[in-house]
Amino acid sequence: MANLTVAILGLDRLGASIALHLRAHEKGGKHRFRLLGYDSREDYEKPARKLKVLDKVERKPHTAAQSADIVIMNLPYEDLRTGYELVAASLRAGVVILDTAVIKQPSIQWAAEFLTDAHHMIGFTPIVPADYMLDPQLGPEQASDDYLRGSVIYITPSPKSNREAIDLAVNFTLILEGKPHFLDPAEHDSLTTITEEMPQVLSVAAYSAAMRHNAWGDAQRLTNPPFNVLTRYLLTHHPDALRDEWLANSGALARAIDDMVGTLRSLRDRLAAGDEAAIEAFLVDASDDYQDWINKRHKSAWDETPATRAQLDNTLAGAFFGSAISRRLFGGNNDADK
Repeated sequence: MANLTVAILGLDRLGASIALHLRAHEKGGKHRFRLLGYDSREDYEKPARKLKVLDKVERKPHTAAQSADIVIMNLPYEDLRTGYELVAASLRAGVVILDTAVIKQPSIQWAAEFLTDAHHMIGFTPIVPADYMLDPQLGPEQASDDYLRGSVIYITPSPKSNREAIDLAVNFTLILEGKPHFLDPAEHDSLTTITEEMPQVLSVAAYSAAMRHNAWGDAQRLTNPPFNVLTRYLLTHHPDALRDEWLANSGALARAIDDMVGTLRSLRDRLAAGDEAAIEAFLVDASDDYQDWINKRHKSAWDETPATRAQLDNTLAGAFFGSAISRRLFGGNNDADK
């Protein structure tokens, strides 16, 4: 049995759900967790405290991280660089940082800038199960211990990542009852441009276009769920976070916007021409592909390659033993390397 200290920096739905799952995992008797939390956002910190699964919620990120074996770096994007800078001097040797940011390459750069060779950062992107896909609420009030159960978790090590830290990320994924997969950080960021950042851009652009329309004064009173769902990123994300994230991935995002503009122009031309057949073809093509995708998403029926799936027989996942990091984190005396 191992006694692990896990610091969760960022107590949104994801961070709080990880805490809930780790606490539930203790009932099996294999590991014990000391769970420390931090969040600067009062509307997240207070509800997270009320869950009563964290041993302590700290007021400073470095205080939460200083004794941790594992740090879940789940801060809002606008706070992420500062977060690395603040915790760097307090981290213990051998700590593994699991970074949940939407894009990973900036985090790799910040880790290289602020951390030492004794600290190990691994990209860590949970993909929630299909049952939660239409539930966009991000607060800890919606956290649950099964939020990641059965989910795919993408592990994105850098070329310099320590092998034992990568194994630790796989092991931790298994504790969360997730399915570990590997992605190159650059490939990860190119893909999340489409699935994460483009929805943000469309959300903000839709509201910006609406508020500039000469009929907005009257139209704003006719705002039912479709409009509110579309524009929700202005509620859930700080403008600074969107600005920093978009600029950090500006090249890929600009190309994705070009593709979207081309699609919208084509649709506009078909509408202007009153081309019923072309519009119907546009809708049917998208609808058919959507049905195919949503079925695969619910079944997790993807064409996967061995390079994508984590090869568990080549990691320490089976026994949780074998390396300096894993002996301390998953077996033996947890105080040995302090």
